[in-house]
Amino acid sequence: MNQRIYIAYLNTFTFACIQMVLYTTIPYIAEKTGVVTANIIAAISIGSFIFSFMGPFWAARSDKLGRKRVLSFGMLGMSFSFALLASLFIFNDQLSLTIKICFVYISRIVYGLLASAIVPVSQAWQLDLSEKSDHLKVLTRNSMCLNLGRVLGPILILFKQVNFEYVIYCATIWVFTLAISVLVTSQANTVTTNHFAPSLKQVLNRWKDSFKESYMPILLALVFTSFTGVLHSFLGHHLKNALQITGQEATLMFAKIIFVLSVLAVLFQQLSITIFASRWRPRLFLGTIAIVSGTYTMMIATNEKLIWISIFMIAISTAFIPPVYLSLTSKSKENSNKTNVFGKKLGLASVAHSFGYALGMGLIALSLKMKVIHESWVVALISFSIALLSILMFRKIENTKSSHSEVQHA
Repeated sequence: MNQRIYIAYLNTFTFACIQMVLYTTIPYIAEKTGVVTANIIAAISIGSFIFSFMGPFWAARSDKLGRKRVLSFGMLGMSFSFALLASLFIFNDQLSLTIKICFVYISRIVYGLLASAIVPVSQAWQLDLSEKSDHLKVLTRNSMCLNLGRVLGPILILFKQVNFEYVIYCATIWVFTLAISVLVTSQANTVTTNHFAPSLKQVLNRWKDSFKESYMPILLALVFTSFTGVLHSFLGHHLKNALQITGQEATLMFAKIIFVLSVLAVLFQQLSITIFASRWRPRLFLGTIAIVSGTYTMMIATNEKLIWISIFMIAISTAFIPPVYLSLTSKSKENSNKTNVFGKKLGLASVAHSFGYALGMGLIALSLKMKVIHESWVVALISFSIALLSILMFRKIENTKSSHSEVQHA
């Protein structure tokens, strides 16, 4: 079992690494291949749009077909996606610009169709391989793997001597090797046998029931990820204006911040496992206070010291909140009748992540372009929305517990 869960963790770590490799190398790919940055970003957007719909599909299929089969399929899809990008460098002189552009778009479409399976199915597999009381710990470690993976991109920026095409070659080979490793790994018996093919209405009703059971943590996932989207798209601009520095200096400082933020998040998550064990309430309480305080500090910051203080507090929220909403999302009454729904529930969280990230970036883009609402108000609105949702979740769960207590006494 230990081997299987570590391979499941390794998949989420690899996914985050590969993502950061791509985002980091966009300018380099454009410069070396002649494919303009706008085309690369457009291809990434299309892939992400497909990703948001295919994630829950693969996650739900893994409940029936088995985790490792679907996960290895997703990893093979990601390796093929990066093989197409690698071919841009290998055959750079032989391929026409039109073919290169087609390769970029095909690469991201394949990514959206297949690689969307990786994160939710890996998370579901981790839950299959652990006791119910350990689910929050397991998902905290999963989040640690994602944060460690995100460290790679800033490192590549800060050590600019790296030949990025070799990084892409290595990433392609590594993902393919890991896909084969997943395929040959033994699997716990998590496949649900179903003798009757459900109708479309039954399938939709099941998705509806899953959402109704977990809508609060799913909404928290959406809003929190929109905050992440805002942070990634807005922070460089904010640093440039708040500290009165050049664009290049802002880029390097942004890379340092993402690096430090990811490392701090991992340290805080390990600390939370030791101190809080499987209790989600103190995590959510401290994470909510930290994100509101950190956002306010960032918005009023006029020097580097205040920026780093705000990053410290945001790291606490990044460490504590995602494992909480993933753990609460995965809980289901359906588990009581021995139906495996981890994939389906985490698939819904995957949709929330995709739409939330796009929502955050879209709100900031509109704010910067239309100048109707200042961008700092957008950031503040999202952080306070997280606080409001957290309060509502506390009240909802406490009311549910009170109702159950009254029924038992009656």
